[in-house]
Amino acid sequence: MSRSTRVVVSTLLLGALASGRDPLAAQAPVPPPVFGSEVSLVLLPVFAYDGAGRAARGLRAEDFRVTADGRPVEIVSFESIDTTAAAQPEDLRLASAARRRFLLLFDKSFTNVAGLQKAQRAAQEVISTRLGESDLVGVATFDVHRGVRIVANFTEDRALLVHAIETLGVPSLSQIHDPLGLALDMQSTDLTRSPARLGAEAQTPQALLDAATAMVALQMRAADRSQYRANIETLTEALGDLARGLQQVEGRKQVLYFSAGFDSELLIGSEGQDRQVTTQAVTAGALWEVDGLARYGDSELRADLAAATRQLAAADTVIHAVDVTGLAATTELGAMRPDEDSMRENPGRESLNLIASDTGGRLFKDTNDFGGALDQLLEMTSRYYVLGIQPAGEKAPGAFHKLKVKVERKGVRLSHRPGYHERVPAPQQTALQRQFEAAQLLMTGAGDADLRFASLCVPFPERGSKQTLGLVVQVPRESLRWQPGAPEALELYGYAIDEQGRVADHVAQLARIDPGQADPDGQRRGVSFYAALKVPPGRYTLRLMVHERETGRSGFQFLELAVPEWDAASGFLLPPLVMDDPVHWVTLELGREGQGAFPFVVDGQPFLPRARAEVRPGAPERLALLAFEPRLAGDPAADLEIWSSLTDADGARSSPGSIRIERVQRDPGGRRTYVLGFTPQASAAGDYTLRIGVGEAGSILESFARLSVAAAPAAVN
Repeated sequence: MSRSTRVVVSTLLLGALASGRDPLAAQAPVPPPVFGSEVSLVLLPVFAYDGAGRAARGLRAEDFRVTADGRPVEIVSFESIDTTAAAQPEDLRLASAARRRFLLLFDKSFTNVAGLQKAQRAAQEVISTRLGESDLVGVATFDVHRGVRIVANFTEDRALLVHAIETLGVPSLSQIHDPLGLALDMQSTDLTRSPARLGAEAQTPQALLDAATAMVALQMRAADRSQYRANIETLTEALGDLARGLQQVEGRKQVLYFSAGFDSELLIGSEGQDRQVTTQAVTAGALWEVDGLARYGDSELRADLAAATRQLAAADTVIHAVDVTGLAATTELGAMRPDEDSMRENPGRESLNLIASDTGGRLFKDTNDFGGALDQLLEMTSRYYVLGIQPAGEKAPGAFHKLKVKVERKGVRLSHRPGYHERVPAPQQTALQRQFEAAQLLMTGAGDADLRFASLCVPFPERGSKQTLGLVVQVPRESLRWQPGAPEALELYGYAIDEQGRVADHVAQLARIDPGQADPDGQRRGVSFYAALKVPPGRYTLRLMVHERETGRSGFQFLELAVPEWDAASGFLLPPLVMDDPVHWVTLELGREGQGAFPFVVDGQPFLPRARAEVRPGAPERLALLAFEPRLAGDPAADLEIWSSLTDADGARSSPGSIRIERVQRDPGGRRTYVLGFTPQASAAGDYTLRIGVGEAGSILESFARLSVAAAPAAVN
C-alpha cells in the first residue's frame, strides 16, 4: 500500500523519587526528536522458494527486478527477514510490514461442530507454543447472519487471543468489549428415480404420478437451494469485505480458515451418479426431472467467488483452508454410526480447495494433527524479503497498481502480492477497514499520524494488587476542524500494554461534539479527555490514538511508564502538575465499569492537569504536588519547605520564578496535596526540566517534569 510516512517520537518524564536519589543523573532529559517526511513508499514482502519448497536464502537487492504497472521501479530499501533468529523479534517490531500476520477465521455456518471444537483447541495450542515473539495474530468469525466479525484484532497479546478463540465472540462468554479488538443446511433429501424406470414406463399412470411427485420435490429442493445459495453469496460478500478491510494492513496476511466448506455442486454442478441420472432424464425427454443448476453449476456464483479471491490476493492475503471434518474424523469403532462411512469425501472440500488455491494458499485435510500441518506453514513463512519501492504515476484513491517481481537466480520461485491499493479516504472506508487501520496504527505505529494532541499519564500508588493511572489527553482546536455547524466525531483509544504484550487495561470513546454548542463564545482551547486505568505494578507502554472520523486524520503516541508497587515505607512524589481551568476546555470523562475514579482531586473536587505543561513568563499559574507517604503522620504544625530549580537542555540552571504555598491538604492513607502559586520568570523559550523538592517533618521527597516555556508576548508600543 502507499504510505505517507510520518514518525513522531514523544517523551514523557515520570518521577517517583525518594530522598537521596537523583533521577537526572540516571536519565538526563533529552529534547524529543521529531522526524518528518512526505515520502510515498510501498513495502513489498517477497517469499522465495527453491524446488523443494524451502526458503531460498542469500538473495540480495540486486537479485530482484520490480515493475509497477509495467514500468521498472528502483528498489530503495531491502531487508532479509528470518523470524527464527534470536535477535530478530525486536528488529521486526520496528518494521511493521516485515511482521508476520495470521488471522484465524472460524466459520460458524458452513461447519462441523465437533471439528470446530477441535480446531479451537488446536489453535489455542498453536498460539501458546508455536508462534514467534513478533508475530501478530487476530481472531475472527463468519456466520451467514452477521458476516465477518473481528473478535480480537492483530495483537501480540496471547492471553487475549486464547480467550477469543475459546469464546469466538459469544456475548455471554466473551469479555472482549473493545471496539477494535467480534448452521444451517438447507439441502433437502432428493427423491431420485431408478434409471430403469425412465423408459417405457414413463407414460403409465403410476409413472405420471411419479413425475408429478418428482416435480413437487424438485420445486421444494429449488427453494432450499435458493436459501443455501443465499448463504454462499453471504460468504463470498464477506470474503470481499475482508479483502477490502485488509487492503491497508501492511505485510502479508495469512488467513487460517476453519470450515467444512459449502457443497461445491452449486459452483461446478453435479458429478458421478447424479450427473448420470440427469443425463438419462434428458435422453428420455423428462426435462422436468432436470435441475439445470445442479447439473451445470451457477456461473454467477462462480464469478462472485473468483472476484472475492482476486480481491484477497490483491490485498496480499493468502487463505489456508482447514477442513474441520478432517479434524473431527475418528476411526474408533465405538464412536461410528452404522450408516457412517469414515472414508466418504466431504462435499465441501472442493469449495475449500478453490478458495485456498485461488489465493495461493493450501488446503489442510484428513489430519488430526493440525499443529504439525501448521508447523509446515510457519516454516514456509519464517524467511522472506521486504523490498521498498517508490512507484511513480497517478495516485487516485483506492486505485490498484500491478506489481511484478523477478529474481536473477535459477530454480527460485517467488510469491508476492499482485499489486497494491492506494489508500481509500476515510469517508469511503468500510467498518472493517477502519477497524484494521486503527489497530495497526496502535499496535505498530505504521500509518499516517497528522493529528496533533498532548497527553499526560502518571501513576497513583494505592494498596492492592492494581495501581491507578491518571490519564489526560488534550486535542487543541487548531488540530481539528472546529467549525460551528460542523459536528466533530472524535475517537480516542488508549491501551496499557505490559512487557509480555498483554493489554492490562484500556479505554475507548466516541465523542460527537458540535463546536457551535460546546464553544459558543469561541474561547475553548479544544477537547480534553480524562480517565483512570487500573494496572498491576510493572513496566508498560501506553499506546494512545485520536482519530477524526470526518477527515480520517489520526494521531498516536507511545508512552513508556513505570508503575511502582505500593510501599508503605517509602515516600512517593508525583511530578509537578500545571493546574488548568476546566472552562478552557470541552471536557469529557472516559470510563467503564471496573475502572477507578479520576484521581486528580483537591479537597474532593477534581482538577484538570494541563497535558502539555506550557507556561509563559510572567503569567501566574497554579501547580499541584501530590505526595504519598503513609508512614508520616500528618502534623499541621510541622515545618514545610519547598524548593525548585529549572534546567535547560544544555544542563544550565536558572531560577524558575516565584513559588508560594496556597494550600496544603492531608488525606487518610498518607496522601498530601500541595497547591502552589507559580509565576515563571522571563526565560528564553524552549523546553526545561522543572525539579521540585518537598521537606516536611524530616522527610524529603523530590520529583521533576518537563516544562515548556513559550515566548513572551511582544510588547505593544
